[in-house]
Amino acid sequence: MNTQSPNFNLADITALARAAGEIALDYFRHTTVTLKADQTPVTEADKAVERFLTAKLRQAYPDFGILGEEGADHNENAPFRWVIDPIDGTNAFAAGLPVWGISIGLMQGSKPLAGVFYLPAMQDCFTVDIEGPARLNGRPIHVIEAHQKITSESIILGSADAHLRWDIRFPGKVRAFGSCAAHFCYVAAGSALAGLNTFTAIWDIAAALPILERAGGTAELLSGKPLPLQDAARGHKIPEPVFYGSPFYLNAIRAQLHNKPKY
Repeated sequence: MNTQSPNFNLADITALARAAGEIALDYFRHTTVTLKADQTPVTEADKAVERFLTAKLRQAYPDFGILGEEGADHNENAPFRWVIDPIDGTNAFAAGLPVWGISIGLMQGSKPLAGVFYLPAMQDCFTVDIEGPARLNGRPIHVIEAHQKITSESIILGSADAHLRWDIRFPGKVRAFGSCAAHFCYVAAGSALAGLNTFTAIWDIAAALPILERAGGTAELLSGKPLPLQDAARGHKIPEPVFYGSPFYLNAIRAQLHNKPKY
C-alpha cells in the first residue's frame, strides 16, 4: 500500500457535505423511491447529490479516485479514493423521516482513513481527520466505556428486520433508524452500545468506520472474523452481518444473539 499522506482539507469536505445536504433537502418529502437492478432503493436526490459531489471532488482532487453508490467510478487505481454514499438511508429519506445523511469517506487502498457524515435534517455533522479524535459538531466523541452496566435502558442498533433474523435476548432496547452510517456514528457518540448491519457495502462504512474507530469502537463480522475490506473495496457486499460497537460489550452482546441470520 502507498504510505504517502493524502493532501486534503477536512473543513473543505465538511463544507461540501453541507452543500450537498442543501441539495438533498430540496427533494426531501418531495420524491419517491424506485428500485435499481439490484433491488436497492434510489431517488432523484441520490443521483443529484452524487453528481454534485463527484464534479466537485474531481475538480478539487484530480489525482484521487472516486467511487459512488449510484455509479460514480473514477481513477480506481489512484492511491487515495473518495467513497460516496449520496444519501445513506434512502428509504427513511423518501418516507420523510430525518435519519439520513451524506457520507464522504477517504480510503487508501482498502483502508478507510477519514470522513464526514452529515445529517441535514438535524444539522448534525460527524467528522474524523487523518489524525485526532472523531467529532460531532466539532466536539470529540467516544463510545460507551466499560463502567456502565447493561440495563433495560441500554440500546443496540440493528437492521429493520433484526427481529426476524435473530433471537435477541438483549435485556435493553433494539432500535433501527434506517441509516447504517448514522448507526455507526451514534454508537461512536455513546448513544448506543453496539449495532448490527446486514448486506453492507463499502460506501455504507467508508466514512463511518474511521469515525467509530477513532471514537474507541471496533467493527468485525458477527462471527468474530475481521471485516473483509479488500473485497468490499472492490465492490462486493460484506457477506456476513457487521457487528460493531464499544469493545467492552461486544462479546456479551454477541452471546445474546442466539440465532444465525436467515438468508
